[in-house]
Amino acid sequence: MFHELRHTLRTLKNNPSFTAIAVLTLALGIGANTTMFSVVNGVLLRPLDYPNASRIVQLNTSFLREGRSIPRLTGPDFVDVRSGASALEQMSFYWGGEMGVQLADHAEFVGTYFVTPNFFATFGVAPAFGRGFESQGSQGHENAPRGAVVGLSFAQRNFSSGAAALGQTLRMEAVAYQIVGVVPASFRFPREAQVWLESSPDPEKPWGVSRGAYNYRVFALLRPGASLDAVNTQLATIGTRLQADFPDTNKNKSFLAIPLREQLVGSVRTTLYFLMGAVSLVLLIACANVANLMLARATARQREMAVRSALGATRAKIARQLLLESSVVAFAGGALGLLLAVIGTRMLTHATAMQVGLPRLADIQVNWSVFIFVIGVSLLSSFLFGMSPAWQASKVDLSDALKQAGRGLAGSSNRLRNSLVVVQVALSFALAIGAGLLFRSFLMLSSVELGYRTQSMLVMSAHDPARTLDDSLRAVRFLENAVEEMKRIPGVISAAAAMGVPSGEIGSNGAYSADGQELKEDLSNAAQANFTLSGSGYFSTMGIPLLHGRDFDSGDNYDHPFVAIISDSLARQSFAGKDPIGHSIVCGLDSPKWMTVVGVVADVRQDSPGDSPRPTIYMPLQQHPYFANQLQMVMRSAVSPDSLIDLVRSKMRALNPEVATKFTTMEAMVSDSIATPRLRVMLAGLFAGVALLLAVAGMYGVMNYVTTQRIAEFGVRMALGASPRSVLALVMRRAARLTVLGVTLGLAFAFSVARVLNTQLFGLKATDAITYAAALLAVTPIVVLAAAIPAWRAARVDPMVALRNE
Repeated sequence: MFHELRHTLRTLKNNPSFTAIAVLTLALGIGANTTMFSVVNGVLLRPLDYPNASRIVQLNTSFLREGRSIPRLTGPDFVDVRSGASALEQMSFYWGGEMGVQLADHAEFVGTYFVTPNFFATFGVAPAFGRGFESQGSQGHENAPRGAVVGLSFAQRNFSSGAAALGQTLRMEAVAYQIVGVVPASFRFPREAQVWLESSPDPEKPWGVSRGAYNYRVFALLRPGASLDAVNTQLATIGTRLQADFPDTNKNKSFLAIPLREQLVGSVRTTLYFLMGAVSLVLLIACANVANLMLARATARQREMAVRSALGATRAKIARQLLLESSVVAFAGGALGLLLAVIGTRMLTHATAMQVGLPRLADIQVNWSVFIFVIGVSLLSSFLFGMSPAWQASKVDLSDALKQAGRGLAGSSNRLRNSLVVVQVALSFALAIGAGLLFRSFLMLSSVELGYRTQSMLVMSAHDPARTLDDSLRAVRFLENAVEEMKRIPGVISAAAAMGVPSGEIGSNGAYSADGQELKEDLSNAAQANFTLSGSGYFSTMGIPLLHGRDFDSGDNYDHPFVAIISDSLARQSFAGKDPIGHSIVCGLDSPKWMTVVGVVADVRQDSPGDSPRPTIYMPLQQHPYFANQLQMVMRSAVSPDSLIDLVRSKMRALNPEVATKFTTMEAMVSDSIATPRLRVMLAGLFAGVALLLAVAGMYGVMNYVTTQRIAEFGVRMALGASPRSVLALVMRRAARLTVLGVTLGLAFAFSVARVLNTQLFGLKATDAITYAAALLAVTPIVVLAAAIPAWRAARVDPMVALRNE
């Protein structure tokens, strides 16, 4: 075996061009697949890094009639499930997001979550420094500050080390919290969390008392031996009981437990598996390309194989030798592909961190699982491209091979080479169609009418610590005064305060009712709308047309009658055929007070460009001040928005240093909201480009080999009067036939996976004729032209030279 390996290495060394092309081709295919697998493995396959990961579940509220669920529970539902689900060992809730935390000398926006005292015990996570929350927390000590646990990076950034952070105090909404623990950097739940604040074990007022307010994300720990099915059976029983006990709020409502990992990564599962399937086609094309190279080389070596056979080598030994060569090439390609994957994984994780926010990003790495994947793919590749050449070479006819001296072109070998080219063209054409569909879909998504202005818009989020009603009213007045200050900055055209800017993370939605009808807490039976708070001038600053009525003004404050502005779709939905101005509306945001409709504005795509406009209720900030810790300011500028950030930040600090701020632009917010489709387009386009390059190389290689083998034939044809143009046409017709057959098969393949593609598209179907035509016009000429150089060379053959060489 060692002798055969040494002979193989020497043979490959003596053919550097073949070896380099084969290894590089495989490296591209294996590298692309390994990069994508490292993402799939880290995000979808690798277990969560928690001791109790396999037993942790997320609890969802299911709306049975609508067939949908949301990953939140109401406070009363949480209490009822906790007392009735015996299969659950622990239950914990959390709520929060990116909020302003006040430290000794500054305030900053960080991921901050209120959690129950058993939060870390449920995960089985021990702090790296200090302790977690005690079972009863600090709730029983009236004067003791509540506890806070912070992440290691937060501790190092603000207190120099984890140990130094212990005992320090931070404030949230004017409440002091003492840091009692620091968790290791490896603990990331929720994903962006850096501060965990101790909450009551039970939901608190005002949010915790309503069965219509779905504010708590709940997860639980299964008891040892309990199955997911058993838990869901208990949850269904509890849901049925609550439907009978509370028909107004719990009718057609139940609960569902799903594995925590599924909740974390379920939104990207389809996209990642789709991309993994696409990149696997690139590997198949690479293998077909190398198989063609191996077939051509095996044909050229027929005389060598015949001599070895004449000297006593068995067919099995000859086949084994060629398979060994295939394995060496495959593992060399795998080694280089692994190196490319390391680079590609780093580039991909950096790109997704900047633009996509892929879950479990830190778990994406080239580890032993990826290394084993490379070995498996290399073995599979060597089998895919090595079997046919080995089989062809092992059945060489001794006398024919010695007479032809390697120049013959066996019919079966020729057909196999043609088939491999057809496969390459088919797969590359199918990938081109897929990439084209995703690209057109992304263009439509990017150019959809949003209903609001995105260019030259600066967005500032501000967190003003407020706990009481008076604090909240003061915070709203402060921000509206700050708006007037920002308007004086050179380059600022207009500014306004808001809560719930489109495409942002902050917002609310829920049930509403109009014209005296009872507000239903049961969301499955109630009309629903988005809720947005805004100050005076918000609509003109955002470029949202006021269709009817008036904007909010300074008179719309907490002591005056409550008013609202509604979107056009809500006006049509609830006031069809009537003028909504002067009618009454009520919603489940924070107060059951009826509001008088004073205006109607155009619809906007509030959540993301891919979502249809939803009915929306706009309310004055001063009449709903309880969201003072989630306020935003939008500024329309005559200069680059980024150039205003430092000046706006310094002005805000001068006005109140305890107000935490962060900045972005409206264009960046919209861009972030379509990051996942952009990732699909970027990778699918890259894979399609590599596939087309390999298909072109495959077509060129086969046609070059064919013309080389038929030089004598072309010489005879030309000696008998054939023109160079006819020889050129002869070669090009062969290439065209292979291309047409490949395109036909690729078209059939694309149609067969149309259903999968439809789930990834916006604004068009997977059978879009324009995309198919564009892919056809792009791929066909390129592949056919790959045969132009060999055809041109054949047309320039000197008949005498060709016959003399023969």
